[in-house]
Amino acid sequence: MSCSSMQVMAGILTDENKMDATEQAVFKKMLAIALPTEGTTLVNPATLPVIPTIEGALLAGMPPHIRKGLNQGIHYFNQSAEKAYGKPFTKLSDADATAFVDAWADSDVAPHRALAMGIKKLTVLAYWAIPNTWAPLGYDGPVSEKWGLKKRGVTPEPQA
Repeated sequence: MSCSSMQVMAGILTDENKMDATEQAVFKKMLAIALPTEGTTLVNPATLPVIPTIEGALLAGMPPHIRKGLNQGIHYFNQSAEKAYGKPFTKLSDADATAFVDAWADSDVAPHRALAMGIKKLTVLAYWAIPNTWAPLGYDGPVSEKWGLKKRGVTPEPQA
């Protein structure tokens, strides 16, 4: 399955909910440190539409007030690296960026943990949502279509 045949849109992507340059840079930096593929058979994330996947699958469906808060949180995360490293997250070396994310993920400050883990999880989930990433793992996609399983919607599980 090619990336162009993916259907990940959860809403309509508009100029208001697209990522700004800082957000794109934060996610690209996170891609570099959270998904190091060099020397492996994994697909290099820089060759995939990870940013458009995040925009289409998540941002396009967000209510404006949530989207605004996420944008502010990502900017805060980026700027906060300056206190310890003298430059924003997007300008850190990969080693310093990793240390910054790890420190925030292990922080006693709940918003720090939420931002670090949220940005990392969004990045990694968007990568693995792209079918081209599955082949190196030996995964050939969901079995529901191959096996002809009927969609049950939100039908409750059978009771024993």
